[in-house]
Amino acid sequence: MQALDWLVRRPIAHRGYHDRDAGRVENTLSAARAAVARDFAIECDLQVTSDGCPVVFHDDHLDRLTDATGPIRGLPLSAVRRLALRGTAERVPTLAELLDAVAGRVPLVIEMKSPWNGDRSLERAAAPLLAAYRGPAAVMSFDPDSMRA
Repeated sequence: MQALDWLVRRPIAHRGYHDRDAGRVENTLSAARAAVARDFAIECDLQVTSDGCPVVFHDDHLDRLTDATGPIRGLPLSAVRRLALRGTAERVPTLAELLDAVAGRVPLVIEMKSPWNGDRSLERAAAPLLAAYRGPAAVMSFDPDSMRA
């Protein structure tokens, strides 16, 4: 178990340390920074845009957290970046932005959100970024094919 101590020795902030009343929406850079400030590990979720950019967003559809509708996978990054998260000025962060913001200071637990259709564009886009990241990170998915990829 000692090999995994880095993963379990501190609390894990689910989708970052978010608090809507404080203006911190889940899976945002402000939620990540708040978790880092408290020395919490961060669980986050990855989706992919239509042009292949991994972004930090939980839901398959934009409706709950933005004023847009439809699947996040249906929009290019440029369109996703124009969307403010409901009630804030924050935008959906890219995986690269999250990795830069955390900078290895706390562990990351990253869930790959599979479309369950064999599309492995998320894994192809995220893998080089994660391979170059020098901080502690674990990747997970409920889709076993995602983990094989």
